[in-house]
Amino acid sequence: MNNKFLKLEALRGLAAFYVVLHHTLPHVYVVGGVNVGLLVKFGQEAVILFFILSGFVINYSFRLKKINTFKKYFFSRFFRIYIPLVPVLLISYLNYSYIEGAWQNPDIGVLIGNLFMLQDWSFARPNVIVDAYMGNGPLWTLSYEWWFYMLFYPLVTTNLSKPTRDVVVYGTCIAAAMLYVIWPFYPIRVVMYLAIWWTGVRLSDAYIDSELSAWRNVLLPFAALLSVCCLLAFKVFIQKQQGVNLLLGIHPIIELRHFVFAVAALSIALMWRRVGWVGFNALVGPFVVLAPISYTLYIVHSPLAQYGTYLDAINNTYVEWVGYLAISIAVSYLIELKIYPVVRKRLYPMFVK
Repeated sequence: MNNKFLKLEALRGLAAFYVVLHHTLPHVYVVGGVNVGLLVKFGQEAVILFFILSGFVINYSFRLKKINTFKKYFFSRFFRIYIPLVPVLLISYLNYSYIEGAWQNPDIGVLIGNLFMLQDWSFARPNVIVDAYMGNGPLWTLSYEWWFYMLFYPLVTTNLSKPTRDVVVYGTCIAAAMLYVIWPFYPIRVVMYLAIWWTGVRLSDAYIDSELSAWRNVLLPFAALLSVCCLLAFKVFIQKQQGVNLLLGIHPIIELRHFVFAVAALSIALMWRRVGWVGFNALVGPFVVLAPISYTLYIVHSPLAQYGTYLDAINNTYVEWVGYLAISIAVSYLIELKIYPVVRKRLYPMFVK
């Protein structure tokens, strides 16, 4: 592993593990009069961190490998997403059937929607096309990732200079946010959220070009993210004035929360870098061991751990939690490091010659 990116890998491992904790530990757990459960209440923020890291890594890999055709790029991303996803979809169905005690309707329409990356989270956001398959909530983020991937290639292969391209991208995202305030529909939401993912791309370009220390190179993403924050805050204000009951995890606050955290994450990262990443290795470094399985752990832990009931016979909450976590990690290891490499090695040459 490239030592320069151990920090990114550690953050990826931490984000995945944190989401697991968020979904499997109580958010109200009082110790000495203090609710320590609040420490695992910010799973949404971990998702936003994933988006920024993804933009950085995809752009860095693309520039380093110099992929020169969309076909190569498409199948590289396709196999990376779908080879682990297919067994996870099957696990989601099997677990749901197990919980219900009988084979369930496979819900073909929703399954197709997930396979075509149209899923979102109707509990929290309006105008969703289909929900995540079989209640596997984390799958909503995959649709966003997929469309970010598909938008990325034409944007980075345009004849525009990088500064002009970035202005166009962020301008389009801000325009989408303006429209989203009026009409919060899924495709518009994806384009608006591209501003967060593209911040990773922008940081990656600055890093590769040895320009990360120049503040002018991060002013544009800051300005764009803050602009979207203002637009979403306006929507929150209007709904508050209309007497709408607003909740932190529900539209329109959930979107504002995402963009506020993106601004905070960017600020913290840049300031932490300026002080030499003091304390990073001690706090985050150990999670690098989970980085190779972070993707599958993120999408498989919901059926295996969050909603798992197959260890209930143990009748000990703590032992069951450890068991569910261990099984989730073991299955992730099997899919990511054993099944994925073999299947990709066989399939990729068939489509890309």
